[in-house]
Amino acid sequence: MSNRFLRTLMLSGSVMLASCASQPAADSSYERFMRLAADLEKRGDPATAAGLYEKATQQPQAQQQAWLKLGETRLASGDARGAERAYQQALELEPNNAAALLGLGTAQLREGKLDRAVTVLTQASAHADQPEALNRLGIAQILRGQASEAQAAFSKSLALTPNDLDTRCNLALAYALGGQSRQALDTIGSVANSARALPRHQRNQLLVTVLAGQDSDVQALRLDDIPAADRQKLLTEAQRIKSIKDPQAQARELGLIDSH
Repeated sequence: MSNRFLRTLMLSGSVMLASCASQPAADSSYERFMRLAADLEKRGDPATAAGLYEKATQQPQAQQQAWLKLGETRLASGDARGAERAYQQALELEPNNAAALLGLGTAQLREGKLDRAVTVLTQASAHADQPEALNRLGIAQILRGQASEAQAAFSKSLALTPNDLDTRCNLALAYALGGQSRQALDTIGSVANSARALPRHQRNQLLVTVLAGQDSDVQALRLDDIPAADRQKLLTEAQRIKSIKDPQAQARELGLIDSH
C-alpha cells in the first residue's frame, strides 16, 4: 500500500472523527421530556405539560427543577393537591428552597388549608425580596379573619413592590375588614387614580367604599370600565358582603387578588 494511499485514509478518518465530535450528544429522556413540556406550557397547555414534567421526574437524571415545574403546571391546570405533592417532593431535595415554599404555600392556600399555608408562606417570605409570598400570606391571613396580620403582610409586600395595584387593593380590603375605614378609602383612592387601573380594581374600589360605610359615595365613583348595567349588580353584591357577620365568611366573598 502506497504512502499516498495511507495518508488519504488517515485524512478521511480524521475528517469523520471531527464530524462525529461536532455532533451534539443525544438528549437524555429527562432533557427531552423537559423540553417538550416547556414547549406545551408556552402554547398554553399546562395540563399536558404537567404529564410530561411528571415523566421527567421519574428519570434517573431528574433534578429539582422538574418537581418545581410539575407543581407550577399543576397549579395552572387547577390541580392544587397534585401541586402540593410536587412541591413537597422539591422540598425533599432542598428543604429551604424559596420557590418550592412559595408554591407549596400557594397550593395549600387554594386548597383552603389556611393554617398550613400561613406557616409555609411565612417561611417563604423570610427569604429576601419575596413580595409574592407576602401578598399570598396576607390573603391567607385575611381568609382566617386576621385583619391586622393581613395588613402587615400586604404592607411589607407593597414596600417591595409599591406599584402593585392588586396588593394595594388587598390592603384596602384588609383595612375595611378591620374597621379602619379612613385607611381603606385612602388606600383604594390611590388605586383608582392610577392610569393603570383595570376593571377589577374599580370593582374593588366600589366594594371598599361600601364596606367602609360610604354607600352614598358610590354614584360619584369613576367606574367607566364597568358597564352601567353591571354597576347596580356590583353594588347589591357589595351590600350583601357587608351584611355578613362572620369575618371569615365575609373575607371569603371578597375576591382578593393574586395576579402572580
